[in-house]
Amino acid sequence: MVLDVRTKKYLKIFALFAFVLVLTGCANNLDAKGHLLPARAITEATKWTPSAGLFDFILVIPIAKGIILLNNLTGNVLWGVVGMTVLINLIILPIMIKSTVSMQKMQLIQPEMQKIQDRYKGKNDQQSQMRMSAEIQALYKKNNVSMFGGFATFLSLPIMIAMWQSVQRVKILYSAKAFGLSLGVTPMSQITKGLWGYAVIIVIMALTQFAAIEINNFMLKRNPNYKESSQQGSMKMMNYMMVIMIVYFGLVMPTAMSFYWITTNVITVIRTIFIQIKFIENAKEEKEKKDANVIR
Repeated sequence: MVLDVRTKKYLKIFALFAFVLVLTGCANNLDAKGHLLPARAITEATKWTPSAGLFDFILVIPIAKGIILLNNLTGNVLWGVVGMTVLINLIILPIMIKSTVSMQKMQLIQPEMQKIQDRYKGKNDQQSQMRMSAEIQALYKKNNVSMFGGFATFLSLPIMIAMWQSVQRVKILYSAKAFGLSLGVTPMSQITKGLWGYAVIIVIMALTQFAAIEINNFMLKRNPNYKESSQQGSMKMMNYMMVIMIVYFGLVMPTAMSFYWITTNVITVIRTIFIQIKFIENAKEEKEKKDANVIR
């Protein structure tokens, strides 16, 4: 299956729209003033049973209980949020390794793929489309690329959404403080009162979010064969929109969510650098050495 540029564009817009819907839907944990709804609160006394709902039973409640446990061990719920965020990211690391490697390879062959698509531009007959598909499949095979490899990321989405939900629903979080900031209030409500410490957290969150989005492109440029394609250029605008959206949600949701996003973003940057060096660049060097030995 080969997707044309227009279809890919629509899929990207759909993915962005779906992301907004997910975040908006999760906001139902809070009332109009940003307070946790009593029926959605999770405490030590919350029963961990299937009656809570399959998603809550399998993911949300266990993660929330983990946050509460770490709070009891460290004395601060923020370290519970940070600790569980790190643990969840370690669990999904194998999935992210496969996904990142696949996406890196896919981006590197984009210029060659664009040339193939340009050759068949305007040729909509079945025979031409089949030839184009065959050439693209050959390109994938030559570069050991799986066109479905990038979809591995979607396997980790339920876990990340559950983590995001859990952070919102831990009741003790709303009466806790960290670094002099109340974790249960919204940064917007405090910034309007002139409490600029909350603005600093939002700025840090925005910077780390941008870094988490751009780190993949930055690491790609280390490859001497890298050439930016027109599709990658168009993605920049979507990346900027994503940062703006996250900043908005950070402003209108409890401050704890900003700390969660900062932690996630830092982990994403470290993980991407680690995968790029360990699983892409080192693997490429080893392959080149083996090829050189074979030629000899």
